[in-house]
Amino acid sequence: MATIRIPEEAAPFLPLCRTRDILPSSTEEVVCFDTYADLMVFAASWGFSDLKGKLPTRSTTFLDRPNPIDYQIFKSDRRYPPILLIALAASGDQEVVRDEETICRMIEDFAAVGFSRLKNLISSDLPGQMHLVIAKKLAEFPLGGDDDLTI
Repeated sequence: MATIRIPEEAAPFLPLCRTRDILPSSTEEVVCFDTYADLMVFAASWGFSDLKGKLPTRSTTFLDRPNPIDYQIFKSDRRYPPILLIALAASGDQEVVRDEETICRMIEDFAAVGFSRLKNLISSDLPGQMHLVIAKKLAEFPLGGDDDLTI
């Protein structure tokens, strides 16, 4: 079963997800993403954009928690088109659509780059401002007709 693991670089951004399995819920929390899968698609899209589609080198380590995300989660909803387009554009080979493991590894690698770039933008003395940096970056992405992130 193919899964997408969450890179270590994502750790500071996990609190920006609405979830119940890692962090206790707080009425004062700032939530930018409904799920870890949404966060991963955002980071992978940012990494892809930042590298202009060039495949990153593979030197990623992954978090033990949260658990890897089953690839079927992505395939079953709006998150699938962006990751499929990233894989197709980065590989330049239409056969990649048949190789779920390769797609997963590409998304992990691009997400690691996206998280690293995001981390560099955020000042360590302003951790409460992460959501503003993310909102600004999200505003830079053009929206399709159905309000999904397009690449």
